Amino acid sequence: MLILEINDVEITLTGDGEVLYREPGVAYVDKERVVFGRQALALARLHPRQSHNQFWQRLNADPVAPPGRGVANQADLVYLHLKAIRAAANLSEHSDLVVAVPPTVNAQQLAVLLGIAAEAGFDVQALVDASVAAASLLPDKAAISLLDLTLQRAFVARLEARSTNEGPAQAQRTALDEVPAAGFAALLEGWVDAVADRFVDGTRFDPLRIAETEQQVFDQVLAGIESDDLEYAIDIEHEGVSHQVNVGSRALAAKSEQRYRLLANALGAPTILAITDRIRRLPGIEAFLQNTHELIPLPANAVAAALAEHAALMVKPPNGSGARFLQALPLRDVARAQPTVSETLPTHLLCGAEAIALRDETHASDHPAGASSAPMFRVKRHERGATIAPDAAADLDLNGQRLDFEQRVAAGDRVVCGGIEFHLIAVVDAAPTR
Repeated sequence: MLILEINDVEITLTGDGEVLYREPGVAYVDKERVVFGRQALALARLHPRQSHNQFWQRLNADPVAPPGRGVANQADLVYLHLKAIRAAANLSEHSDLVVAVPPTVNAQQLAVLLGIAAEAGFDVQALVDASVAAASLLPDKAAISLLDLTLQRAFVARLEARSTNEGPAQAQRTALDEVPAAGFAALLEGWVDAVADRFVDGTRFDPLRIAETEQQVFDQVLAGIESDDLEYAIDIEHEGVSHQVNVGSRALAAKSEQRYRLLANALGAPTILAITDRIRRLPGIEAFLQNTHELIPLPANAVAAALAEHAALMVKPPNGSGARFLQALPLRDVARAQPTVSETLPTHLLCGAEAIALRDETHASDHPAGASSAPMFRVKRHERGATIAPDAAADLDLNGQRLDFEQRVAAGDRVVCGGIEFHLIAVVDAAPTR
């Protein structure tokens, strides 16, 4: 099953669990050519008037200025991008497709999208609210919020589990709050400005005065955000002279604090908050939110995995009607799932051949392997389970993913901090032998 997730931070096409295309929803247009994705981003600061990043949000016939080859309006860019996606994935004409859309897309835009997709060679079987899809694989909570963002806005989707007479409870979206000032494009603009200020302070060279050096900063900041590194070395060259500064993710988080507060205001009272992989990449956002909300990180493939699990619902009705827009999906029946080691409360922290017993709160420095001055982490055990909390400035990975906020853990989890590998394990009393 082909699944197209339309979020212009990264337009993603998945087929049978494999990512076939993942590029930002950005275009560069001139009289000779139209290019999309990273190739377009690489020209964005060199030719700002020819760069466009709102066509997936608009999904309408607003004019493109200046126009280009085969491009007169925003819908033309959507059509050409879909054709480029089909070509990049080597898909045949009339390929069946399921489309996941942000909850910010309205009914009129959905109708425009269906028409354009048909012209571009896709047969859309179903349209699905992406926030509902992601929530459908979460534990059956009475209510949760989901935080995500596109290029032009962030949004909070309020979701509830609602019972039905015909089957399992369903995830449904009940409300939506949008934060236009906290879109990824605006955040990225702030990070570029912060890096430029660092250059001016440290080298007396302003990279934003010249398009070529501005593009270099833009490219490297974006690469740093995508890398999950805690510090970025930004190196630019102009007229044979190299200039370099180091910028930590904490400095970028500080630059974004005002926009993060807008997100916090939209979230309101403490809630169970699912955060997408796109949100998790924002420097410092998890640490900013964790003191108020219980965070549930979603994997990058959350939407595609959910739609694949509900594949039977993604087929057009046999009566010849058009594609359906699904705004509710059955919740996974977690009550029937078999318990696994990942659900077991850890009792010990293991490193190498030595393990120490976990108390209500245990610092990794209590372990001989962690007895150093490097920032480490704490493991906390309480009635609801166990959590891990990194120290300030700790370089910590949990099961291969960087972590800078308190997160639930269980026996079997792997922790790497400061280059030292730990394992959370459960020691049980063995039955007596005869």
